[in-house]
Amino acid sequence: MPYARIGYGMKILVLNAGSSSLKYALYETSPEAAASDSDQLLGEGLIERVISMADAIKTAFTVLSKALGGEAVAGVGHRVVHGGTYPASMIIDAAVESTIEALCELAPLHNPHSLEAYRAARAHLPHAVHVAVFDTAFHQTIPRHAYAYAMANEYVADKKIRRYGFHGISHRSVSLRFAKIQRKSPADLRLVICHLGNGSSICAVDRGRSIDTSMGFTPLEGLVMGTRSGDVDASALLHLILHAGADPAALLHALNNKSGLLAISGVSNDMRDVLTAADSGNEHAKAAVDAFCYRAKKFIGAYSAAMNGADALVFTAGIGEHSAPIRAGICEGLDRLGIVVDPALNQAKSTTARCIGHSPISVWVVPTEEQLLIARDTLAAVTAISRHN
Repeated sequence: MPYARIGYGMKILVLNAGSSSLKYALYETSPEAAASDSDQLLGEGLIERVISMADAIKTAFTVLSKALGGEAVAGVGHRVVHGGTYPASMIIDAAVESTIEALCELAPLHNPHSLEAYRAARAHLPHAVHVAVFDTAFHQTIPRHAYAYAMANEYVADKKIRRYGFHGISHRSVSLRFAKIQRKSPADLRLVICHLGNGSSICAVDRGRSIDTSMGFTPLEGLVMGTRSGDVDASALLHLILHAGADPAALLHALNNKSGLLAISGVSNDMRDVLTAADSGNEHAKAAVDAFCYRAKKFIGAYSAAMNGADALVFTAGIGEHSAPIRAGICEGLDRLGIVVDPALNQAKSTTARCIGHSPISVWVVPTEEQLLIARDTLAAVTAISRHN
C-alpha cells in the first residue's frame, strides 16, 4: 500500500453515524502531522434526516470526490457508540463486526446505524483499513467498585449488566488537548470534564485515565439531558409497571425521548429555547435550568472527591462550549471547592480553548475534537499494519 508509507501524508475518512444523521470528514495526516497538530482537514459535512445510511454514504463520497482527488483512502474511522469491553479502537474484522452487532440491543439507536455505515463504506472502499473507534473504550479503566452495580448476581452475571460509560471519544480528546495546552503530560493532571449537549455526561479523568463517569449501562443514566431523564430510582419505574400498568417499552421510550429538559420545561429539549423561556419568566423553564445545573454540580463535587481534588474543571460540547449562563449556573456556589468563574471571561465569545476562571481549580472551555481523534486512531492502525508489513 504505497499511500500508507510511514512519514507520508495519507487520507483518512471519518464517519460518525447517528440515529438519523451522518457526519463525515476527510483528513490528510501522518504520524508526524498528528504529533505536531498539523493534520489537514480536506472536507467535512453533515447529512441530516437520513433514511438510508447507504444512500447517505454515497452522498458523502460524491461531495468529497474533489477532495479525494482520485487518491486512495488509507483508512476509514467509524465512531461506534457501544463497544462493550473493548479497551481500545479496533480494526474491524469479522469478529469485531459480530461483537458490534451483538451489542445493538444495548445501543439500538446507534450501533445498527454504525454497522450500516461501515458496510456501505466497505463496499466503496474495500481495500481501506476500517477501524471502529468506541465511545465506551476510554472508560474501560474505571475500577470495579465504580462500574459494578450492587445487584444480586443472578441478574448481572454473564448478562453484561454493568456501567459502561459513553462520550469517551470526546472525554479523551478534551483531556489530551488540555494537557497539550498546559504543556504537561495527561499523567500529571486530574480533570473533571463536562460534556454538555442534548446528551450530557461528566467524567473524572485521573492522570489520563477515566475513573468514573455519569452515564452507565446506557446513555440514559446520570445528568438531566435534552430528552433523557438521567438518574431515576429504579423502584419508581417498577412501581409504574407493576401498579400503574405502564408498558415497559413505552416507559423506556419516554425516559429517552420525552423526559429531561423537555419534560420539566414543557418548552423544548434545546437549552437555548429553555433559557429564553426562563428569561421571559417561565417558571417551568427556570426549574429545568436549575435541575440541569444542580445535577451537574453534584457530579462535579463527587468526582473532585473521588480524585482527592482536581486541577481543572473543563466544559465542552454544544452547551458546554457555548452557554455562558449554564456554565455560570453550574459553578455558582462552588467557591469553597476552589471553583470560581470570572464573569467577563465567561461571557466573552470565542471558539478556541480558553480559561474562564483562574481559581485554585481553574475553569476552562475546550472544544471537543472527536473527529480528529477518530482520524488519528485510524492513522495509528494503518501505520501499525505498514510497520508489520
